[in-house]
Amino acid sequence: MKQSILKPSLIAAAILGAAPLVQAQSNVTLYGRVDLGVQHSTKTAADLLSPVDAGKLTELYNGGILPSIWGLRGTEDLGSGLSAFFNLESHFNADTGTSVNGLFRRQANVGLKGGWGAVALGRQYSPALLAHLGTDPRGFKEQFSMLYPYAFNQFQAGGANDLAVFLGNAISYTGSFGPVNVGVAYAFGEQTGSTSNGSTVSIGGSYTGPVTVSASYQQIKLNNGAGDTKQFGLGAAVPVGPVKIKALFMRNKGDAGVLTAFSGRATETEVDAWGVGADYAWGANTTTLAYYLAKDRNFSADKTKTLVLSNDYALSKRTTLYAQIAYADAEAGATNLTNIIATPGLRGLVQNEKTAVFGVGVKHDF
Repeated sequence: MKQSILKPSLIAAAILGAAPLVQAQSNVTLYGRVDLGVQHSTKTAADLLSPVDAGKLTELYNGGILPSIWGLRGTEDLGSGLSAFFNLESHFNADTGTSVNGLFRRQANVGLKGGWGAVALGRQYSPALLAHLGTDPRGFKEQFSMLYPYAFNQFQAGGANDLAVFLGNAISYTGSFGPVNVGVAYAFGEQTGSTSNGSTVSIGGSYTGPVTVSASYQQIKLNNGAGDTKQFGLGAAVPVGPVKIKALFMRNKGDAGVLTAFSGRATETEVDAWGVGADYAWGANTTTLAYYLAKDRNFSADKTKTLVLSNDYALSKRTTLYAQIAYADAEAGATNLTNIIATPGLRGLVQNEKTAVFGVGVKHDF
């Protein structure tokens, strides 16, 4: 009888005794962000392909500067400078509390890293996107940045990639060599009868010194082999005292019929997008003035020009108050291929009109 009482106690003691050792070798972190604000648009379109002025709109807006997310990440020290890691990251609508396209839409990967770099397998960020975080005038913020021309010009229905921002079924290598950072990823198409249909090749690199330079290339092939999209990017950032001047150029090419869902056209697309701007840091504030221009070289009426002014005020390292305004001039054939403003339901801007969008909000990281 004593043994039956003693044995569980010994087992429990052994487990508790081992716990500190496990915790010393590995760690798991819960993290996330909630970003909500009020946004007012002077004009909204009725829907994506029939841009009719539907009037003014005031809304509680999710993700004014960065998306609302939550996730888990962890590492384990394997010794000799080698570590294992994982990332699980989800995207949600903080205004309604609903999830966005699956539990871990953003990241679900595992890998190994050391002094030689890191290899990751699974769903992950595109290296082409990450390369330009320091050179886009607004750092690829969720609203009013080059993020949307980048994403909408690489959309493919039914593919494992998510608007070219996240790559599914992917294997990647990232490494840092002094001030040079490189990333390469290949996402398997997993289509029977073909090793390339549905696949993605993504390459990004940056040099971070007194001057930052970035470059990228990404190709996404349709699942049925009927075409692809290609993206080329080049950017730079130059600090001048408290001011940092940034510029980014992207050329996006889509075969005929690939981007019909966003353009309404079954023709080949070739969208050039430029962004130039400056950050001014003063006290707890960062003020940004940026100008974006995007146009389809094959369809001159698809052109949008946007001026953006914003200010982020850091209440702490984790909490930021922000105010921002964008003034967009959309030409008669403007679509989401040239638009930098995320509109309700991806309706696009009202064509042949000028639209102002103003937002104030708070972002808190945890």
